This record gives sequence, structure tokens and C-alpha cells, in this order.
Amino acid sequence: MTTKPLPWTLVALGLLAACAPEPEKPMEKDAAANAAEIIVPPAGNAEANAASARAEAPGIGVRLAPEELTLVQPDGSSRHVRFGMARADAVRMLAGALGSPIEEAGNQDCGAGPLGSAAFRDGLSLYFQDGKFAGWDLDGREAAGFATAKGIGIGTSRKELEAAGTVDVGETSIGNEFMMGALSGLLSSPAPDGKVTNLWAGVTCIAR
Repeated sequence: MTTKPLPWTLVALGLLAACAPEPEKPMEKDAAANAAEIIVPPAGNAEANAASARAEAPGIGVRLAPEELTLVQPDGSSRHVRFGMARADAVRMLAGALGSPIEEAGNQDCGAGPLGSAAFRDGLSLYFQDGKFAGWDLDGREAAGFATAKGIGIGTSRKELEAAGTVDVGETSIGNEFMMGALSGLLSSPAPDGKVTNLWAGVTCIAR
């Protein structure tokens, strides 16, 4: 004799099947899916972003002076690289503003005696005598933006020099040389519109 399930029995079995929990997914698959959604930027991008941030940050300015170089900080404060400072300290301070020297050398044939030098970017060179910072020289071929507190720099006219102070101009073996107190340099022409092409102060090794 065959027994057939009653209709209400079939309905109960259907309800139990619908309420049964679905089998859990393996943990490995979920972890793999989450890992696939994590985007890791290439290391090169991080380095480029850091370099860009440094480039956009305010830099340290360098101001020329007859007896020193002044470092103007982004907050407006100043640090002084004075003549007589130890070579290592002067180079380190300038490197913080201009980067490491592009060349360091020594010259035994300078008029003031043996001098060491450190050339930085944009045509600025430091000179050292007996291990001490003794002078600086600015080569105008780089068209740098260095200037004194009165705005004297490469490209300043003779007329502007004379408006800032007493200037003596004369023709020497190296060109139209001028002196303005302890600051010296060359002019492209002795005329009022002649431009400053070189500047220096202190002990240097100017070939004459």
C-alpha cells in the first residue's frame, strides 16, 4: 500500500526549505574580492607628488651684501652668512637655499693668494681663504635674480646705481669696472643706461 503525502505536509516542507540559511561564502573569496578593490598607487607617483609639493613651497631667498650673504626665510626672518664664517658652515647654509655646489675647486694663482671656491647654480660663487668665507662673486651670464637690499643686481643700470649711492666708474683691464663702497662689479657700458653684468664683494679671484 502506497501512502501519499497530504497537501499540508508538502506546504510545511516548502516553508522549511525557504527559511533555511544560505551556505556561507568561503572567507578566501571575500578577502580576494576586497583586495582587488584596494588601489595601491605606484611608488613613483608618491615621489612625484612630494617633489611637486616641495617645488610649490616658498623657498629661501638669497640677498647680496658687501660683507655677507643674507638668507631670507619664507617667514621673513633672516640668517647671515658672514665673511669669516667657517667654509663648511657657509657651504651648508647656502646649500639649504640653492642646493649642493655644482663645483668646488682651489686656485693657487689668485692675487690675494691661494683661494678655495664653491660654485652654486645661477652664477653665484663663494670664495674661501684659510678655510674661512671671504668673498662672493656673481656671474651675470646666468641672469639670476639675486640683488642687494637696495635692489642692485645683474641688469641694474648705472643711473640706478648712482641713485642708490656714490659710484666710481673706470675702464680697467677687465672692462668698465665700478666701485660702490665695498661692492664692486662691471658695467656693459659707462653710459647712464649701461647695465651691471657682474658683481662681487670681499676677497675674490677676478682675473685681471
